[in-house]
Amino acid sequence: MLKIAKSVEYALLALKYIYERQDLDCVSTKVISESVDIPYDLLTKIMQKLVKEEIIISQQGTKGGYKLAMPPDKINITKIINAVDQKIQVTDCLVETPTLNDCKRFQNCCLRNPMNQIQIKINKLFDELTLSEIIQYN
Repeated sequence: MLKIAKSVEYALLALKYIYERQDLDCVSTKVISESVDIPYDLLTKIMQKLVKEEIIISQQGTKGGYKLAMPPDKINITKIINAVDQKIQVTDCLVETPTLNDCKRFQNCCLRNPMNQIQIKINKLFDELTLSEIIQYN
């Protein structure tokens, strides 16, 4: 079953929280953690990954914290998923260089091509879906 990792869910919740408070200079990890009920240590790691991928900006100091690096309509879900987790894959055999370790049937599989088509559609959806669209739903 295709499932979005909890770390991606937490990243989306944190980004939504930051967006809703964009009138503030920055929002701290502690405030986000307590407000959205995300484990602090895990959120710290997620935020570092989001900074590394330039999805959010980190500011140091007493009034430090995080803010979005760009408008939410410029951040697609693929970028967030790739920042905090690995690529979402429908099956193990769809890795870039599949081996017999991934699936014993991958060389003669009748499902690989149809699953690849599903994967392409999912990738397209996540490429087109933006943080702005996620934020608008309550």
